Amino acid sequence: MVEREGPRSLYLGFAPALTRSLIYGGLRLGLYEPCKHVCSYAFGSTNFAFKFASGVVAGALATALTNPMEVLKVRSQMSTSRISTIGVMREIVSEEGVKALWKGVGPAMVRAGCLTASQMATYDEAKQVLLMWTPLEEGRAASLERLVHL
Repeated sequence: MVEREGPRSLYLGFAPALTRSLIYGGLRLGLYEPCKHVCSYAFGSTNFAFKFASGVVAGALATALTNPMEVLKVRSQMSTSRISTIGVMREIVSEEGVKALWKGVGPAMVRAGCLTASQMATYDEAKQVLLMWTPLEEGRAASLERLVHL
């Protein structure tokens, strides 16, 4: 690829990929707690199932909101003309319509929902167990010295 297209070809789609990663990561982590609080309010519980469901919703919403960046990344990488990300977006919208920016969003939401649910619910449960069975406290950094004295 470097021989045929030059070293710049290795960075095609870098801007939308980086943008998506930053926004997606913040959204999925930032939406988890509010989703968990809604479950707690609506159902009076935050057991593992509700934590898992909160993760599914957080991951799916984050993906739904950032899918256009994923489409722009892929199209930029596939483009034979070296136009900017904004140019790629204009091309997609003019030729296929705005809906084209959400192509593939369904399967991506399922994948991200499962991934976020498994990560966040497991983390949350493990944290609760550690808080319950060790002298660790919420909000305090766990030092190696304190963990050794368990």
